[in-house]
Amino acid sequence: MESISSHMRQDHVLIDGIGARAVAAAEAGAWPALEREASEFLRRLRRHIEIEEQVLFAAFEQRTGMATGGPSVQMRVEHGQMQPILARMEAAVAARDGAGYQGATRALLEILVPHNQKEEQMMYPMLDAAMGDDAQALLADVRSMFA
Repeated sequence: MESISSHMRQDHVLIDGIGARAVAAAEAGAWPALEREASEFLRRLRRHIEIEEQVLFAAFEQRTGMATGGPSVQMRVEHGQMQPILARMEAAVAARDGAGYQGATRALLEILVPHNQKEEQMMYPMLDAAMGDDAQALLADVRSMFA
């Protein structure tokens, strides 16, 4: 049976692959590919963050009462740190600035890699445990949002 953890980890892998293709396109100066892949990367990452914050973290906070000092609070802070970098990435694509895109990607990865590790090793398992028998219903809601 699929868990929230496994579903969200799979989405991390998918997003990471799209991001790698965007960086490769930026390195090659392949503008149509960069525009396509970067657009998809940014869209999917923003959607992933939205689902976490509005659905998963909200459910975790409601279930555990950890709305002001728990792990989801730190994940939200890190999401906020990513937002200006995502805007830089978008601006670099619009300006056809491959080096700028690559630099912004490096800055993003400094936050995103440890962030994803914390989610995968701590946040998602805690969420699965906190939701108990309700985890599958929450996962169904999440799946419908990814569609």
